[in-house]
Amino acid sequence: MNKFTGCLAVFLFCLLIFSAPSYAQQATASIDRNPVVEYEAFVLTVTSDESLPRNAFSAERWIEDFEIRGTSVNSSSTMINNQVSRSTEWRVSLVAPRSGEYEIPAITIGTAQTAPISVQVLAASEQAPEERNYFIEASLDNDSAYVQQQLTYTVKLYVADQLENGSLGLPTIENVTVEQLGQDRQSQEIIDGRRFQVLTRNYGITPRRSGSTTIPGVRFDGQVRRMPSSGFSALGRIEPVSARSADIEITVKPRPASFPGTWLPSERVSIEEQWEPDSSSFTIGEPITRRLIVTAVGVRPEQLPDLNLEYPEEIRVYPDRGQTEASVIRGKSIARAVYTTALVPASAGEFTLPAVQVPWWNTRTNQIEYAKLPERTVTVLSPPGGLAIPGTAQNSPANDTGELSSINESTELPELAESEMLIENQQKLLSYWQFAAVIFCVLWILTIILLIWLQQKGVKKPNPQGVPQKVRKPLHELKQACRANNPAATRTALLAWYKARTGQTAHGLFALAKGLESRKLQEEIQRLEAALYGNNNQEWQSGKALWAEVQRLHQVEPEAKHSLPSLYPTN
Repeated sequence: MNKFTGCLAVFLFCLLIFSAPSYAQQATASIDRNPVVEYEAFVLTVTSDESLPRNAFSAERWIEDFEIRGTSVNSSSTMINNQVSRSTEWRVSLVAPRSGEYEIPAITIGTAQTAPISVQVLAASEQAPEERNYFIEASLDNDSAYVQQQLTYTVKLYVADQLENGSLGLPTIENVTVEQLGQDRQSQEIIDGRRFQVLTRNYGITPRRSGSTTIPGVRFDGQVRRMPSSGFSALGRIEPVSARSADIEITVKPRPASFPGTWLPSERVSIEEQWEPDSSSFTIGEPITRRLIVTAVGVRPEQLPDLNLEYPEEIRVYPDRGQTEASVIRGKSIARAVYTTALVPASAGEFTLPAVQVPWWNTRTNQIEYAKLPERTVTVLSPPGGLAIPGTAQNSPANDTGELSSINESTELPELAESEMLIENQQKLLSYWQFAAVIFCVLWILTIILLIWLQQKGVKKPNPQGVPQKVRKPLHELKQACRANNPAATRTALLAWYKARTGQTAHGLFALAKGLESRKLQEEIQRLEAALYGNNNQEWQSGKALWAEVQRLHQVEPEAKHSLPSLYPTN
């Protein structure tokens, strides 16, 4: 009996020893693909067959050669044949910052340890096209630029999977100003028989210092829904993804030493002027508004120079602060500055306003150019009755022989002369107002007679569907310019037509388009502006379409008032 008991004990001991490994904790580690591509995310999965707390595994402790984007933990329990099994799974999103051979070391979790994993990281150019599910392409319109010259940086994100969410951003670059130009554009492309969703974004890159500069790649981080190859799951699985474009080196050239004035590198600069009233002759004391509009392509509004304007001493000058605005047309920045000056003539005569010129550097031809306004001669007339504005110096008659020198020594004659001059001026002023009152009464009587005559004749009111008389001339000029497909003449005619139609002045086509309710006409105006300031050399051939939209606007809304809020209010 004792012998049997001893044998049973030995048997149970051996059974315990040989069965112990089957109950030991186990852990595994794997990656979702190998090799991987630099800057693209891949997933490391670490699994333990025990129910463990979340902090039982820390990726930061074990992972050194890869960027850690995030970790998710999932615990589960299952029962099979009354046997309960538990597991804990960590999914870590990793990104390889450069190509090469790397190793994920053995990871210890509890009492278990995983096997090390060798990872091969390929350069983006080494990846087979059919294996790319998402990637980024980035390009600059030029690999060299002048300091403060704006370059267009175009980024295209290609995604073949179903994109759930994501972010696309350019990091901060030292001594470089970065701004997004316009809105993102979405499209589709077929590449090697696969359909990709394409998101296109333009950035304006403006270097502030000369020398060699590196534009780092754009980074994309997001999540995609990846459908299983078996097709049994209708929802698929959401996975993190990441991609990055290649760096681009640019050479930034300094400002030429011979350039005069404020440095302005651009593809095109123009200057124009507007007068209110639009005339070449003015009257003493009547205010005049002069606006100078400077437009430049590929610059920021703060880069536009201030204008140093000179005027004759006989004209009083009241300058207003310059107003600026910016817009984006076909991926190019368009900057405008409006300089408004109030002028009040103080003396009669002919006066010459000097020419205005703005120096700028043509980035296409690499040479200096000037945006110019020619000198302008204006005629200032005396007001009716010869009245002068207050504070204006009056020239008294005198001869060249000096005969009045003895009279000036008297103390009584000057007082008498002043009294006589005062009475004479008062009589002139009284005569002027009497004459004006008589004219007003006569016109008032004639107006009443005309109204009575019209009522008796039963004259019909003008047809509200007709074009107003003041609009007909600029409308005809617009028609001729559109038929000739002349973009510059069409722009001038559009501004004149808009002012005649609304009574308001639009400072450029961008502001004019804002005041129109016709969407199609706005689009045609944008095409016109792109032809004027764009970087393509194609001729503008949309005059017929623009004229058709203008005609349609008059037919649909003949009496509509297209209000345009003043972009540059004057106090």
